[in-house]
Amino acid sequence: MPASATGIRGSGNLGAARKYDVSDVVSLLDVNRYPLMAILTNAGKDPATGEGEALKKKESTDPEFKWFEDEFGKRQLTGSGTVDPDGGNLVITGQSQYLQVGDIILVSAQKWIFQVTAIVDGDTVTVGAELGGATGAAASAVGDVWLIGNANEEGAGLRDIKSTTIAEVSNYCQIFRTPVGITETAKNTQGWVKENDFDYQRRKKGIEHYVDIERTFIFGKKGLITSGTHPKRFTNGILGRIATYATANVDTESEFDAWLESLFAHGNTEKYLFASAAVVSMINGWAKGKLQVVNPTKAYGLRIVTYDSPHGTLHIIKHPLLIGSTYGNYAVGLDMEALTYRHLTNRDTKLLTNRQNPGEDSQVDEYLTECGLQMEQEKRHAIMSIGAL
Repeated sequence: MPASATGIRGSGNLGAARKYDVSDVVSLLDVNRYPLMAILTNAGKDPATGEGEALKKKESTDPEFKWFEDEFGKRQLTGSGTVDPDGGNLVITGQSQYLQVGDIILVSAQKWIFQVTAIVDGDTVTVGAELGGATGAAASAVGDVWLIGNANEEGAGLRDIKSTTIAEVSNYCQIFRTPVGITETAKNTQGWVKENDFDYQRRKKGIEHYVDIERTFIFGKKGLITSGTHPKRFTNGILGRIATYATANVDTESEFDAWLESLFAHGNTEKYLFASAAVVSMINGWAKGKLQVVNPTKAYGLRIVTYDSPHGTLHIIKHPLLIGSTYGNYAVGLDMEALTYRHLTNRDTKLLTNRQNPGEDSQVDEYLTECGLQMEQEKRHAIMSIGAL
């Protein structure tokens, strides 16, 4: 029986008959959570139309994809002990393989230049008298020893041919699957929201699917499990690939500048920094006058801030997945030219429809991607952290 009311009726008396003003869209938190994937899958396309070839995407014909890496012959060696200006033995532990008789080397600690006259063993070479005429007692050879060239007498025969060994590197395509489903009853039930619930859930799951790939490209580690019916593969991510090029306690402008020097020591003079909010705030604190915002319509829809340093140009992007007590202090410097999104043939991201079992009164769709990250030349990238790693 309806309740009795006395006096002037207010909005509270309308009860179930009240028609609320309900928004016809759902506000979804954190849509733009995969900036790395945004660049890898859109670089080369027209920012206005989305047309064109994605230059950072490449098909793989096998779930294990490989590439080859090489370096120029080593020229920067490390000396130890002492060296006599009159000549004698020089210790360069484990590095004699890079030298041969006739090579000219510079012992940086003393600014002395010698010619190699003999290779004693894997750790030691013999040098002649200092070429600049230095005299005196033996002095420290600790520090850099540079191979600066070679000198040969007239009519001499060929020098030994030295070369480097090309390294084979590989990674796996990992299978990512994100299903979404709804009963046929729910699918045909009208709600307040303009967008059909299944369409909305499908859109939401598509974002989650890309975020899963993004997170794996950052934190994943390469692996292979063969104990099941079929192999299960895990793609290697950025932090796993370049873990040896990580620097802790980058807490000041001078320390950041020193880190940039190492980051730009190899590769391009233009790189990207995917940084936590803490790192972005730290940089902003001392570099306000040096930062420039890139037009988002020309930058994959991302907010990119450019920092011009003496070592190179750094494009800074705040990464929403670098959070928490550990990774909330991280930043990763990447030479994007050396990164490629690899997908197995016909296995780039697809929305596969009607995946439900036969006879089920429902619809199940699924996002499926089989992909991996090709990251060339570890030395072209680097990790930094405010405080400990």
